[in-house]
Amino acid sequence: MSARSLLFPHFAKILHGGDYNPDQWLHAPEVIDEDFRLMPLAGCNTFSVGIFSWTSYERQEGVFTFDWLDDIMDRMAKAGNRVVLATPSGAKPAWMAKKYPEIRRVNASGVREPQWHRQNHCWASRVYREKVAIINTRLAERYASHPALAMWHVSNELGNDDLFGQCYCPLCLAEWQRWLERRYGSLENLNRAWWASFWSHEFTAWDEIDPRDWSMDGLSVDWMRFRNWQIKDWYEFEAATLRPITPAIPITTNFMGLLPYINYAELARSVDVIADDQYPAYDLDDPEMVDSAVKISFKDDVYRCFKPDRPWMLMESCPDAPQWKPIMRPKPAEVHQLEMLQALGHGAEGTCYFQWRKGLGSREKLHGAVVDHSGREDSRVFRSVVSLAEKYEKLTPILGSTITAEVGLVYDWEARWGLENSEGAAGRNWDYESVAYANYRPFWEQGVAVDIFASEAEFSPYKLLILPQLWMLKPGVATRLRAFVEGGGVLVSTGYLGICNESNLCFPGGWPGDGLMDLFGIWNEEYDTLPDKRPVPLAVEAGHPLAKQAAMLAGKEVCASLHANGAEVVARYVDGRFQGAPAITVKRHGRGEACYVGSRLDLESLRVLARDFTRRLELTKPFPAEIPVGVAVQQRIDDTQRFVFLENFTPHPQVVDLGGVTASDMISGETRMGLLTLSPAQSTVLAIPR
Repeated sequence: MSARSLLFPHFAKILHGGDYNPDQWLHAPEVIDEDFRLMPLAGCNTFSVGIFSWTSYERQEGVFTFDWLDDIMDRMAKAGNRVVLATPSGAKPAWMAKKYPEIRRVNASGVREPQWHRQNHCWASRVYREKVAIINTRLAERYASHPALAMWHVSNELGNDDLFGQCYCPLCLAEWQRWLERRYGSLENLNRAWWASFWSHEFTAWDEIDPRDWSMDGLSVDWMRFRNWQIKDWYEFEAATLRPITPAIPITTNFMGLLPYINYAELARSVDVIADDQYPAYDLDDPEMVDSAVKISFKDDVYRCFKPDRPWMLMESCPDAPQWKPIMRPKPAEVHQLEMLQALGHGAEGTCYFQWRKGLGSREKLHGAVVDHSGREDSRVFRSVVSLAEKYEKLTPILGSTITAEVGLVYDWEARWGLENSEGAAGRNWDYESVAYANYRPFWEQGVAVDIFASEAEFSPYKLLILPQLWMLKPGVATRLRAFVEGGGVLVSTGYLGICNESNLCFPGGWPGDGLMDLFGIWNEEYDTLPDKRPVPLAVEAGHPLAKQAAMLAGKEVCASLHANGAEVVARYVDGRFQGAPAITVKRHGRGEACYVGSRLDLESLRVLARDFTRRLELTKPFPAEIPVGVAVQQRIDDTQRFVFLENFTPHPQVVDLGGVTASDMISGETRMGLLTLSPAQSTVLAIPR
């Protein structure tokens, strides 16, 4: 095992378990007894406890009881399990909401919400913070030295319904206005940054600024930044109630994939462990299953790169069907394993479930769980969990192994907000995520590892850097992009690059702005957003090396009108409004180059470009032969071995050419060489000496 840290110190296991809610079964202690009998049979070792348990601790204000949790923690320790102990702030008690109405949110109409749902407290409420600090301190002091305590879990899915559940109470509005004053320093600076003279919206006092005014997109982007600041500030407040008492215990909160309105790249800086909630609903009958797999792999790589020095985990997943999916289909054991090994292949070292046992009532009573309402250990889902746990024992050697990528891709939440809040770019044609996925997929298909990060990250470690729709350029990014190219890197950008600065103001002087016209050697004059799905033919210039692979490429949906000013033309539009104009260009700078792809390309054209970059830059692949489409191959390495994860996301058998290597199948124990056949939805891990 390498020196890379474990998720839990001194616990050299793949984390496997889930959300456990014994407080819902205090009336039936025999059920809790049965849980502790079933846990080792299921091969589960890690449990999140107390996520929504506040009322069970404090049924009356200031009167606390932790007897049931004492018992659970002691039994967990005796069983050798680890507990991720949650702070209960995600759902406040009804008595508290009644006595202190100011802790409830105010909606956009100015009406204070009733006590309902969850996460509907006001982030700025001093009363709620005082109550949370009291309960958190009680928990931390009581369990600080408990042997079962492995990690703190702050609240639950912070900002879960933040897009539609924002608070507009006087406290939050005042906090918003103070945040703006800190950011801009003066109203003059703010008015200029937001172009507030539009529609005579210039502000003459800070308390005039209402976030519900959608007429200025700069205001809308800053409101999203502010809301993320509130979420991060809340997390850091809760963490500060725990850390002084338990300084050696890591603290986290569960993220929610690529939720568009929460900048997880920013929140990730504050947590000790990256944890995600994942529910892809894979189905072999779904013709879009491979597309879904690409999206989950993309998300996994984003999460892996938040803290590349340590592993991440799935805090929530599901061994069966979540109750909120529009189509609920049983999850076969092979699909369950496929999803979990996919996460491990992308650097995770823990896959836990929501939930351990199904409740008998309320909204999530039909949500998939390890233990069904029947309570039987011979149920299909329970046996699926047991089977996976047995394989996890065999996969223990992967702990501490790492992933090295030579390709970087910029995925920037704030750039996305700028693009999606800009009328004229909005509609189906902005679609930030799908363009990012499309540029990632051809490398995923080759088994080429890709690091994914925000534009503030370091670019220099990579041979190839991809910029899908980097609409917003923050200060210094253009300078670092130039340094990357001049240092020998290959930079590839799509259209919608460098349109606006960090305030979402358009750069004057032409696109891409902030000096990037010179770096790429082009002027992107305008865009044509096409009204249908017809392909746009692009002819590769005769004599260009790319023409040996494909004489024609195809664009779609969005086409940029380019003027080459120092760039070499790679491909031109064959017809249409931009007939004869450059569609793809490249400008060389010493050993580096900057390539601009003005039209969105179809998948086959993106594959042509990706294969060309892989060949020219000698990018590392797990196997030299081509991988069948729909088979994912990820590689982790340690000092002596490489661990190659193979997953077949298709309903058909697929044959993978191992390219002459001899490998040990860590799951079956067999020796593999030559051609390896994967049955539908089959997944496995090969250990190959380095």
